[in-house]
Amino acid sequence: MSVPGAPTAKEKKYDRQLRLWGAGGQEALETAHILLVNATAAGTETLKNLVLPGAGRFTIIDDAVVTDEDLGTNFFLDDSSIGLSRAQKTCELLCELNPDVKGDYINDSIENVIKSTPEKLKEFTIVLATGDIVTSTLLSLDSILYPLDTPIFVLKCVGFAVTCRLALSEHTIVETHPASTVDLRLLNPFPELLALAEEKAGSMNDKSKMNTHDHGHIPYVLILLRALDDWKSTHDDNVPSNYSQKNQFKSFVRSKMWDADEENFEEAIAAVLPHFNSPSIPSGTKAVFEDEKTKSLTSSSTNFWIVARAIKDFAEKNNGLLPLPGALPDMKAESKDYIQLQNVYKSKARADLAAVVEIAKSLLSELGKPADSISEPEIETFCKHAGYIKLIRGRSLKQEYEDSPNAKKISNEISEPTSLIHYYLGLRAYESFISEESNTKRVAPGVEDSSVESDAEKMDKYVTEILDKLSITHSPELLEGTSKAIREIVRVGGGELHNISSLAGGIVSQEIIKVITKQYIPMSNTVVFDGISSRTEVYEL
Repeated sequence: MSVPGAPTAKEKKYDRQLRLWGAGGQEALETAHILLVNATAAGTETLKNLVLPGAGRFTIIDDAVVTDEDLGTNFFLDDSSIGLSRAQKTCELLCELNPDVKGDYINDSIENVIKSTPEKLKEFTIVLATGDIVTSTLLSLDSILYPLDTPIFVLKCVGFAVTCRLALSEHTIVETHPASTVDLRLLNPFPELLALAEEKAGSMNDKSKMNTHDHGHIPYVLILLRALDDWKSTHDDNVPSNYSQKNQFKSFVRSKMWDADEENFEEAIAAVLPHFNSPSIPSGTKAVFEDEKTKSLTSSSTNFWIVARAIKDFAEKNNGLLPLPGALPDMKAESKDYIQLQNVYKSKARADLAAVVEIAKSLLSELGKPADSISEPEIETFCKHAGYIKLIRGRSLKQEYEDSPNAKKISNEISEPTSLIHYYLGLRAYESFISEESNTKRVAPGVEDSSVESDAEKMDKYVTEILDKLSITHSPELLEGTSKAIREIVRVGGGELHNISSLAGGIVSQEIIKVITKQYIPMSNTVVFDGISSRTEVYEL
């Protein structure tokens, strides 16, 4: 017999992640269908970290059979797997981790899938490409998926070197999870808040009308509003606007303390700098408001753009103020006073929400959509986070490789010997080595001891070709860091180190979850990790 209000078995199972991304994020994860191209150690470790929290479905495309080398790097394979389909065995063993997740596999190469059934790739929420994939295949994947807004993660893990590239066409985030969403409206108080400040703090300067206990329990928000009213009366009705004036105001608030240990006044003083800022629409939100997709809604506009337009219209009607989130921080106060203050903020937030809902319904009607096609909880979530929303428009692999590579960024970085751009170039050269037409067996550089140096020299040549194509001036001295990175990559002969693959899997799975749930801000373009120095760098390439 279940106890009313007790957590369900599912809530107990996924307790920690529900705290991180909530029921909405979990639902998005459980309805996702993830494609893994090649069951490498890094790819399998990434998938493991998506299966455990309950990703709905996954499919593995891989035509390889399990070899002794796989057993040395991949913990999801054992002796009985040798000679069998790598896609099948990793799928079976990954499914054992979580019976809620459905796994499937295609025992074929990604090249054949692209040629014979490219429409199958449209089924997936996310695509993770790992292992030795040639450049032409990556660009083919990109040409199919990027126009569909299907995110592609390209993960390369060779020895101690790791790169992960996210090709993301457009990504909108409402729940970015900032440190705080509190908006106290101290410089733009609404009537109900002013009335409460007058009721609770109007006599805070008069010892004949307020006792010491009550004075020491006035919520700091109300202290600041009352003190601000006094300040304005002697400063031409102006509020403290710069750092110097804010410090003067802090001293002014301190002068109103009756005892040296009044914690609520200390809280008020500490709140001056973070909360005494002129109201303005943050740059991220402004970018969304000014986007053409917000300005020119169509019947195909997604909920994000419709609600963004509703909030934009709301702000224009309310002196540039966004809907009040309604959150209130903890503070020294009597419980009844805190609850009363909290209810004032919540009531204002509900009123703002109702106004946005009505605007959204009107917009939906104009677009020929049902008025209830966007739920109120969805609009409420947007209103609470309106000041922290994020729009990301990324770059395709084709842009990086062919159309508009970021030559300036690479040029600026290669002069720094310790920059991780050298590993990026080294792994690009590795990809070129794998992709060369004569390398039909996809043999990695350095596999044969006798060819280590000649393979490294060939990769040096590929780097110079890449730089020449980008019109980047280079010299042996300038590329010393790249040369060292190449020899480190060649040294391992295309092999993976399980500890590095495991770490890479943790990093990439976290970024995939951010994209699937549309919560938190994902990596920007390219992440490079050097396992030798334990350093990570991010590049816009």
